[in-house]
Amino acid sequence: MGDTGPSVLVRAVTVEVVRPVRHRVLREGWPEASVHTPLDDSPSTWHLAALAGERAVGVVTLFPDTYEPHPGQRSERFRWMAVLPEWQGRGVGRMLMRRAAELALDRGAELLWAHGRDSAQGFYEGLGFAVEGDGFIDPETGIGHHVVVIAARALLD
Repeated sequence: MGDTGPSVLVRAVTVEVVRPVRHRVLREGWPEASVHTPLDDSPSTWHLAALAGERAVGVVTLFPDTYEPHPGQRSERFRWMAVLPEWQGRGVGRMLMRRAAELALDRGAELLWAHGRDSAQGFYEGLGFAVEGDGFIDPETGIGHHVVVIAARALLD
């Protein structure tokens, strides 16, 4: 993993900041409206961006959502994890997930989970995420996914 350099900072942003990165990395060729969901506007949803100066180079969105196999544990789900191709492998994704874990813990959540793309499975496993259950094809995108889950605190160790 390379160094992101001193100029990358992760902070909470508006959905308008995260949408262009989502679109370029996850839904290029789709209508721009495909990267906005009603949940984006919920007051309990956080949008994080890794910023190089004023430019968003990576994004993730985080919101409370029960992870059914562990109903007794408070959890946060993340979606739309994306890092611009020219910034991948430089620690940006790790920085985003660490900040997501901090926010989740601040909000009383113990677990972070997502439907992670199979193409990103190595990234998640490298951070310590467990891959749970059988894979599935996302009905909207037609892309293979698996559930990935981790104790939020483990991302901070």
